[in-house]
Amino acid sequence: MYYRKPYSVVHKRQKDNYQPFYLKPKVSVIISSENSADDLAKNLPAVLEQEYPDYEVIIVNNGSTDESDTLLQSLQLKYPYLYVTYLPYSNDASFGRRKLALTIGIKAAKGEILLFTEPYSKPVSNQWISSMVSEMTEDKDVVLGYSFYDKTKDFFNRTARFDNHLFSMQYMALALKGKAFTGIYRNLAFRRHLFFDNKGFASFLNLDNGEDVFINQIISSGNTAVALSQDSFIETSIERFSLWKQIKKSYSVAKKYYKNRFWNRMFNFEAFSRYLFYIAFIAIIVYSIMFQHWALLGISVFLLLVKLSVQIVTINKSAKYFESGKFYFSFILMEILQPLYNVRFRSRHKKMSGRR
Repeated sequence: MYYRKPYSVVHKRQKDNYQPFYLKPKVSVIISSENSADDLAKNLPAVLEQEYPDYEVIIVNNGSTDESDTLLQSLQLKYPYLYVTYLPYSNDASFGRRKLALTIGIKAAKGEILLFTEPYSKPVSNQWISSMVSEMTEDKDVVLGYSFYDKTKDFFNRTARFDNHLFSMQYMALALKGKAFTGIYRNLAFRRHLFFDNKGFASFLNLDNGEDVFINQIISSGNTAVALSQDSFIETSIERFSLWKQIKKSYSVAKKYYKNRFWNRMFNFEAFSRYLFYIAFIAIIVYSIMFQHWALLGISVFLLLVKLSVQIVTINKSAKYFESGKFYFSFILMEILQPLYNVRFRSRHKKMSGRR
């Protein structure tokens, strides 16, 4: 079961007293920021105060018109290894400003390892860089990290946390099985030469979110590792529904151009098979009551309870370790709503694309 695989590997590593590979190359942490002064003020100090011997932090100020510049200048006085580059403000977004901003940051980087996160995200530990880099052995050029959403009282937040947990277990499980297919810029590392060996984002200039497609192109069964230590985790603030929509849209757009879309189709089928199960269950219940097949009714209820028990235990065991929250009484509702939200984001993007 893919939703169980990452936690199973964690449990095995703990049992085997797993020792990661420690090499300390220079690391360049790259963040593209646009009008994110408040997020940077809250999250950037955690990035700047890592216990790692040789690293730099590069902020690409992507046309910000807020107080970002003032904030970054003040932080540079305290942290000399913080570097700031600029992408001038422009009303023309046709050239893919985020791809350009990331390219500027990567070209300015001096580190052998490029480590990415976002302004609205922060490491949960001062060992984040060390934990991510420790997974980059001689034959591994890419490390996929994990990011969980912080917990708020908003209902959409619970849905977002559930959705993020399932998606994270999927891409990490496949990578652990040697079938890596995607990663997230909230927590991602790769060797700098991969960017230039593959001519950067040149092949994806005309694609929305082409930077996400790039990750799909450079990862393979042999060159990708997964960071599972809690020290490697990134916490992402998801207080705004619009931010979650932006994250979901980014993946929805990018996955259409992946080199192998089999796993996307498989996970989509798995999500909608839930509806088939519940529809079949309701139909059997109605049939059993109408024709008084009480044995069939009892067996159906028993199987439902077994299914839910296994799922709830499996999901919540991994959700506890991966800081996603608890899903006991809300599990069925979350399981039903998650595919609906994904369809909603995909259909809205298609409508917007059709108007262009």
